Amino acid sequence: MLKRVLTGCCIVLLCACGASKKEVMQSVKDNNLLQEKVVSDYVFRLQYMPQEEKGADTSLLYFRLNVSNNNGTPLKGTNDLSFSYGLDTLFSIVNATDTISPLDINRIANGTINGAEYMLVFDKQRLYALPEFKVLFRDWLFTHQYISFPVSGEAIAHIDSLSLNI
Repeated sequence: MLKRVLTGCCIVLLCACGASKKEVMQSVKDNNLLQEKVVSDYVFRLQYMPQEEKGADTSLLYFRLNVSNNNGTPLKGTNDLSFSYGLDTLFSIVNATDTISPLDINRIANGTINGAEYMLVFDKQRLYALPEFKVLFRDWLFTHQYISFPVSGEAIAHIDSLSLNI
C-alpha cells in the first residue's frame, strides 16, 4: 500500500514539473522572447534561454539565434571560418542611451546542414536596468543587413522568476 502511495506521489510530482516547463515555454512565446523574422529567403529565430537550475550562474543572459534557409535547402559556405570566428562584432544590445557588447558568442554545433545556430551571452546586471532594448545583428554573413529583435527586460525578469520558481 505504501508503495502505491509513493508511486502516485511521484507521478503527481513529475506531472507538476512538466507543467512548469510548459508554462515557462508558453510565457516565453507570450512575452515575445521567441521571435522569428524572414529576410531575403533566410529565417532568423531568436529565443531567450532562461536559467533552469538554481545553482547555475545567474549573472549571464543567454539568447539563441538560429539562421536557416526559408526553402529548407542547405546553406552553402557555412564551413567558412567567418561563420564561426569574430562573431562578437556582429551582435550587440542597443537601447536609447547605450550599446552593450556581448561577453561571448559561440556557434553551436547542432548537426543541421540547412542553417547555423549561435549562442549569445550578455551581462544580466546591465540588461536588467533596461526596460526595453533590441538585440541587434549586423548580418554581414547572410543578408548584409541590420536585423533587430525588440526585447523587454521586464519580460526576461518574469521568465526568470518562473523558471527558477522564485
